[in-house]
Amino acid sequence: MDRKLNNNQIQNLRTVLKFRYVTTDNLANTHSITTNSAYSALEILSKAGYLEKIYEKSYRLLNKSARYFLTQQALTLLRSQADTQLDEAIWKSRKTDGKKTPDFIDLQVALHAAYNDLKGRLGNKIAIDTALELHGTEGIIKPLPGLLVTPKRGKQFFVEIADNQHLFFIRKRIRKYIEDYESNEWQWDTYPDVYFIRSSASDRTRLRKFIEQLMDDNYLDDDDFTFSIVSGVNQIKLK
Repeated sequence: MDRKLNNNQIQNLRTVLKFRYVTTDNLANTHSITTNSAYSALEILSKAGYLEKIYEKSYRLLNKSARYFLTQQALTLLRSQADTQLDEAIWKSRKTDGKKTPDFIDLQVALHAAYNDLKGRLGNKIAIDTALELHGTEGIIKPLPGLLVTPKRGKQFFVEIADNQHLFFIRKRIRKYIEDYESNEWQWDTYPDVYFIRSSASDRTRLRKFIEQLMDDNYLDDDDFTFSIVSGVNQIKLK
């Protein structure tokens, strides 16, 4: 461990590694600390060269927080630790985090918030894998799902955030899930259900009709797996 950093600081870097981009609010919720403490922790790591910060003037009007991501210095430190052994492709991909599109970055922030909400509501009843943990999973859909939730009792489910995507791409993703299911290459005994989060009520109606028709066309029903289109994480229920 780098002597310049204490255990809490190393843990904060690992949180950024897990979620890719971290905000003050998300970090505070993840570690059950105050927003002031989270802000201070992120700023100290930023000034020490372990984090870079993305903040545009427009963020204030959009009510968006600064996004922090790992620098090469942080990646080198984490990679040197015996308990942070990851595939080479992951380390390589993180080198370009400063060049990702705003939509991609916002999606990662939203997934972190969804993770926090689920953990806050369901706690020890569930385990949640992010894309970091899902990397290398046999037969899993690509691009990787946002989250995979595994309840202690009940059926697994994927969570996809779909608010900033055109309906065309969501429909394409739904088709991809059906293709992935029908490939029979996935590693689970039972294929997980899928939740799409979409705030627009009219869009949810359109997507439900599309899914119903597509499932019928492929001779699939609830015994295979289900799609649920919900307005927020609070509508996700354990089965």
